[in-house]
Parts: sequence; structure tokens; C-alpha cells
Amino acid sequence: MIVHGSGSILRLVPAGGRPIVTLTTDFGTRDYYVAAMKAVLVRKCPEVRIIDVTHEVPRHDILCGSITLERAADGFPPGTVHLAVVDPGVGTDRRILVTEINGQMVVCPDNGLITWAWRRLGPGNAHELVWRPPAASSTFHGRDVMAPAAAMLACGRPLREIAGPIQDPVLLDVRPTDQKPRIIHIDTFGNATTNMDCEAVLLLATRSFSVHNHKIGTLRRTYADVPPGEPLALIGSSGLLEIAVRDGSAARQLRLKVGDDVFVE
Repeated sequence: MIVHGSGSILRLVPAGGRPIVTLTTDFGTRDYYVAAMKAVLVRKCPEVRIIDVTHEVPRHDILCGSITLERAADGFPPGTVHLAVVDPGVGTDRRILVTEINGQMVVCPDNGLITWAWRRLGPGNAHELVWRPPAASSTFHGRDVMAPAAAMLACGRPLREIAGPIQDPVLLDVRPTDQKPRIIHIDTFGNATTNMDCEAVLLLATRSFSVHNHKIGTLRRTYADVPPGEPLALIGSSGLLEIAVRDGSAARQLRLKVGDDVFVE
């Protein structure tokens, strides 16, 4: 293993391996924005391996981006650098974070984007990026500020040289209250993920769930545990309570949206 000192944790990169930077954004792919950030990464760290997590986070949807980022940070090896840009406050005085979490680093705006990884994989060590280029666009910090920082970290620059520790990263309030889970994400299949984790769900395994006056029933193990077209509740791959419809879209059939409450009966 090659060991790089990052300032407070050690970053491990497999011997002979290439550094990894992942990208999570709400940019879409029809414009040049993603390519512009990749150009910075390969220019400043030529050996980098770039992996796209997604560029289809709904525009300005920090919570959705946070959930997606946590899933990436849960799966990649130690030493990975995650660059996440969902940044409606670009150009303002909001901070830019570099967070050490789960043996990896995350570069992102300090607007709550780190929340879900912090809650489920951390807490981590938060730092404010103090490095700045001589000139930067006030509308594209992803390219001009965050991508160069991610490239420097991927190539082994010590974190302490470009960032300083902070104690108060911005975190969204995503915790369930009064055993009432809330829908926080709807995926491309129309499955609705809630903010209730598997430990809490299993305590309610014999209870029935409902949403929008639709009775969902008790917890199931797989989508195939109900007939086609029927709704169900189960623990999804993210380890969270999920409302789904077998072979269908729960969002469309049950008219679900982010923010809806799921009731425990």
C-alpha cells in the first residue's frame, strides 16, 4: 500500500493503483460543464481515474445529492476522493468543505450536501477549503475551485496545506420524528426511499405502514413478496425503509413525492 498523509487521517492507495475521483452533480450531460471539470482533473492529476456517479441529481436538490453521495462513499475504497457539486449558492460566501469520512475525502459546498454521509458513515472530520486559484468564475466553482482541490488531494497533496479544520459543517435535518418516516428520495423506478434506517424499521416489523390513505401492509423482504401492481414496504439496498410497487412505480401509482409522511399504524 502507498500511504499519503492527509493532515489527520492516512489516505491509502493500492500499490501500483491510480487515484480515484468520483463526480456527483446536478449538471446533466447536455452542456459542457462535466467535461470542463474532468479537463481540470486530468490536467492537474494526469494519472487520475474518473468515475461518474451521476449528473442527473434534480437541479438544486441538495437532499437527493446528499443521499447519492453517501451511497458512493459507502462503496468506494479508502483513498477515493469524491467531488460533489450541487451548489445553488455558488458565488456567495458559503464555505467549501473537504471532509474526511469512511477513509475517503469529499469535496463539496458546505450547504448540507455532506449530511447523509455524515449521519450514516461518520461523523467525519470537516475542513474548510482555504485554497483559491488566482482567478475563478463566480458561477462555476466546480471547475475553478473544487475540481483543482480534488485533483491536488488525489495526487497526494496534504490536506493541511489547502484546508483548515472546522467543527460546524452545515447538516440538514433528515431524522425521523415520532416514528414517522418521511420520503426523502424517489428513484428512476418510482421507488420512494424514506429517512428511517433498518434498525428502526425492524423494531416495527409487525406494524403496518400507510401513505396517502393507501394501506401498504407490514414489512416485506423482496419486491416479489406481493402480486404485480401491489404496493409494499421493504428495506431497500440503501438500508432504509422503502415504499415500492411491484413491477410498477409507487410514485405514480400512489402519487408520492419527496416530503410525504409514511404512517406507522
